[in-house]
Amino acid sequence: MIVKVEFMYDKDTEYISCPAKVGRNIRQLQRDFDKWLYNRENNHPYWVAAAEDEEGNKIYGVCFNAEAFVFWLNNVRFNKGKKVAKLIETPNKLVKKEN
Repeated sequence: MIVKVEFMYDKDTEYISCPAKVGRNIRQLQRDFDKWLYNRENNHPYWVAAAEDEEGNKIYGVCFNAEAFVFWLNNVRFNKGKKVAKLIETPNKLVKKEN
C-alpha cells in the first residue's frame, strides 16, 4: 500500500510503501508515533536544542520528516527484524491513504 505523507509546515510530499495491514491503521500509528516522538524519555535523533531557560537548561523540540515515521515503524513499533515500511520517491501505484 502507498501512503501519502504531508506536513503542515512543509510543502514537500513524501510517500511510504507498506503492507496493507500497516496502511489500514496509519492514523492510529501516527498518533502512537507522535506520543513516542514527543516523550522526552525516548532517546532518538530527532531531538534538537531549541533554546535555554533562565537557569541555562536546554529546551528541546523535535525536527523530523517522514523518514522519522519510517524509522519508528521499522525499529520501534514493528521491531521483529523485518522492515515494514520504506520511503519511495514516486509511487508506481495509486495512493491508498493520506496521512
